[in-house]
Amino acid sequence: MQEELGMRLNRTPMTVLLLLAAVAAIQMTHYYPLLPERLAVHFGAAGEANGWSSKGEFIVLFGAMEAFIVLFGWAFAILLDRIPMALLNIPNKDYWFSPERQEESWEFLRNQILWMETATLGFLVALAQLIFKENLGSAPPRLPDSFWYVLVAFVAVVLWFSARIIMRFRRPREQAPI
Repeated sequence: MQEELGMRLNRTPMTVLLLLAAVAAIQMTHYYPLLPERLAVHFGAAGEANGWSSKGEFIVLFGAMEAFIVLFGWAFAILLDRIPMALLNIPNKDYWFSPERQEESWEFLRNQILWMETATLGFLVALAQLIFKENLGSAPPRLPDSFWYVLVAFVAVVLWFSARIIMRFRRPREQAPI
């Protein structure tokens, strides 16, 4: 079974995803005893804190989201080729999922999904770090300017992966209309 999974999953994104999960666990464990009982967890457009949570609720919720990202990415990548073809919304899927191209197409999608899940977990780890740092400061917590850099970077990565998928499954040259 392990050998079969090893052949079906690219180990590089899976390894990075698991390393990020370890970083998230260490981050939560490190900051939990340092945090105040009440945390600012939501910020308005002007950067002021406008949503609060207990530190226990935040750690459980954020930890659960991070664990879900890891488990969902792993399970979805493994089970991807069991999705009925009728539910698969890929351009030119009849061409790309014909028997001679099918395994290569599934492998490409698996890798993209794992890298997208890795990017999402990285975004959540960075977001948690910003929240922790703001709540440990002496001033009232505010949305730091660095949040916008993290958000823009994440959106850019998502767009890049989306473009890769669209470009990979575009109409093949031999099928292009004249």
